[in-house]
Amino acid sequence: MKIDKSKYIARFAAEAEEHLARMNEGILALEKDAGDAGMLNQVFRSAHTIKGSSRMLGFSAMGELAHKFEDALEVLKRGKAGGNFFHVAFKALDLLSSMVAQAKAGVAITEDVSEVLHELLDLAKGEAPVAAARAVVEDLPAPQPESTGVPELSLKKARFETVRVDTGKLDEVTKLVVQMVSNQSRLKQNLLSLEVLRKDAAKMLEMIAGAGLDKYTLDQALEHAGKIAAKLRQVASYNKNDLLYQGILTQDLLEKIGGMRTLPISTVLDSFHRYVRDISISCGKKAELIVEGGETGLDKTIIEKLGEPLLHMVRNSIDHGIEQPAERLRLGKPDTGVIRVSAGYDGGSVYLVIADDGAGIPVEKIREKALHKGMYAKETLDAMSREDLLSLIFMPGFSTSSFITDISGRGVGMDVVKECIVAGLKGAIHLQSVEGGGTTFFVRLPLRVAVMRVFLVTSATSLIGLLVDSIVEVLTVQRDEIIDVVDKKAIRLREKLVPVVDLARVLSLQNEAGPGGYATVVVMRYGEELLGVVVDVLIGEEDMEIKPLPPHMKNSGIVSGVAMTGKNDLVIVLNVAKVFALAKDVGVAANAPAAQTVHKSIHILVIDDSVNTREIERNILESYGYRVDVAVDGLDGYEKAQGGHYDLIVTDIEMPRMDGFTLTEKLRQDADYKHTPIIIVSSRDMEEDKRRGMRVGASAYIVKGSFDQSNLLATIQALV
Repeated sequence: MKIDKSKYIARFAAEAEEHLARMNEGILALEKDAGDAGMLNQVFRSAHTIKGSSRMLGFSAMGELAHKFEDALEVLKRGKAGGNFFHVAFKALDLLSSMVAQAKAGVAITEDVSEVLHELLDLAKGEAPVAAARAVVEDLPAPQPESTGVPELSLKKARFETVRVDTGKLDEVTKLVVQMVSNQSRLKQNLLSLEVLRKDAAKMLEMIAGAGLDKYTLDQALEHAGKIAAKLRQVASYNKNDLLYQGILTQDLLEKIGGMRTLPISTVLDSFHRYVRDISISCGKKAELIVEGGETGLDKTIIEKLGEPLLHMVRNSIDHGIEQPAERLRLGKPDTGVIRVSAGYDGGSVYLVIADDGAGIPVEKIREKALHKGMYAKETLDAMSREDLLSLIFMPGFSTSSFITDISGRGVGMDVVKECIVAGLKGAIHLQSVEGGGTTFFVRLPLRVAVMRVFLVTSATSLIGLLVDSIVEVLTVQRDEIIDVVDKKAIRLREKLVPVVDLARVLSLQNEAGPGGYATVVVMRYGEELLGVVVDVLIGEEDMEIKPLPPHMKNSGIVSGVAMTGKNDLVIVLNVAKVFALAKDVGVAANAPAAQTVHKSIHILVIDDSVNTREIERNILESYGYRVDVAVDGLDGYEKAQGGHYDLIVTDIEMPRMDGFTLTEKLRQDADYKHTPIIIVSSRDMEEDKRRGMRVGASAYIVKGSFDQSNLLATIQALV
């Protein structure tokens, strides 16, 4: 009987993904210590398992690839592996991962394994005949084009679909559910008792309403009313106790279920080791990732959303932070940079620390870039503290990189990181940086996001929710205790000045209530900052399920979600980070320059010998309001630049008559174009080409393999 493979593919894919993760981890470790016999055996076992299970399901090419991987490992075991062993091994693992993903998706496996099989056979030094490899692959489809550019980490392959649960935990949850059902039966019985009492009370009212009641009948009615009142008090007491017990059971159940949904943060971080290796090589640097506290657990929902922001921070550490090996040695540092990710518990939260030992963030560069982009007036920037200046890296489109590549520098990362952590995960993020000593990001996250503890207040008659985790304390102060400090209000809290703003002003609400003699101040914390917000009425705390805003409202920024109270009143839950950001602008907005309308005033020259590429880039830019001219090659572009004035130039490299490198170098010798942003867009993805682009004066380098519309637009926005 033919086996129905579809029943087993999901389980096969989940198992194969686990084994591939172990193999990646093992090969990374063996690259550092090829003599680690225990790790080598682990990789052997995983390869052997994939070989057997894939053959069982008829994935012959996958099975053969795993088999040849085993053969290559034998060579490593004997200490005779060639210098390119690990490059080929990682290439084979990537191919296996892609094949597993295709099998999991239920589509035909189209990967061509011939090239990698031959390379594995070469590693095995001819121990398996080449003809065998050809026999396996001769009927397979042709190879797919290889992608170019920076290696990408697919977080979608992470094993989030299933969570393993201890049977003991399931027993605990089952017991709680049984208790809740039993308690529900008691509540139903109480309701029946109330219905009986209601009918008795109705009869008594009919009796009293009757005319001509004698004293005896009236005494009976009063006695009966007393019994009803006593019974009502008893039932009310039962209900109160049962509801309290039900609340305890519900909370316990939520915690138990939350624990069952918990995944270790290593679920995300384990795949980062390989990524750090690959991107370091791509950048011509040396870096290693050290993870501490990987067993720290977070809700599955948080784990799923945390991968991308963490990846942004690690990528920035490599590209912006870690220096080139020669530079590190010159500075007295080891040639290999270290990125350390630490995790742990702190009360009801989880903390993450992402630290590198690189160059740090140059604060003066931040000040200069913010001034150049018109974000703040010079006087405002000069008055900013170091912490305030560092926080500007979280602004959209902000980057201190002087040379932009497809790795980073476009300024499209840290604002997304903050938005995800603060608005998406209800967490907090701040940073510290020492020039020459490295940068450290501090992230705080709730254990779970399904149900949050919310502090309810009113401001200008609106019902507002503030996350309890962000609240330090609540004060009632006299109005004259709120003092003027420069252009802001503040209160003195234990010898420390804390800025104070009216929440209604932050929310642009019209508050009709008079100021009164006292003010209710909720002191909040975001990172290391404190802020007091003046509210009208304190209502209290409540556990609430916070629902995200509908898509058409997500640009509001300050609102992170909505919730319903037990009385079905709508609560607006605020984004703490945005409250702090807007509070800084209350009262100082006049100092900030007006937003600049830039698109229609910016004139761009696009230079490429491909008609198709020219038109694609022209259409993208014109659709966003830029004025665009085109040139057919480097010489044509140079002549057009000399005959007019352009605010930005986009150029290819390989073109007839004059290439992009020569064009850029010549333009930089012209006083009119000495500081004009020049973006190279090329299919050449070698590091040497990027370095040459930097040497001749390019402002950014985009690889066509990683090119997309948002990539180009974000790069232009960062440069102008």
